[in-house]
Amino acid sequence: MGIILWFIAIVLFLAIIGLGWETFFTGVLNGVDKIGVTPVIKNITDSTKESLHGIISESSKNTFDNSLKFNS
Repeated sequence: MGIILWFIAIVLFLAIIGLGWETFFTGVLNGVDKIGVTPVIKNITDSTKESLHGIISESSKNTFDNSLKFNS
């Protein structure tokens, strides 16, 4: 069971990296729209997209701030 879980996690990680996180979650939303379970999955994917956007923005800001400190 553990090997299958690791395999799925690695495949998802590679899919997100390969497609880009925004494209990946948009694709998930489009697939969910076809199934019809939209409200629950839409809330989950929207909150995940917002969280990832915040994490990426914050890490980019921290990287930029740190580079200014070392260059001064």
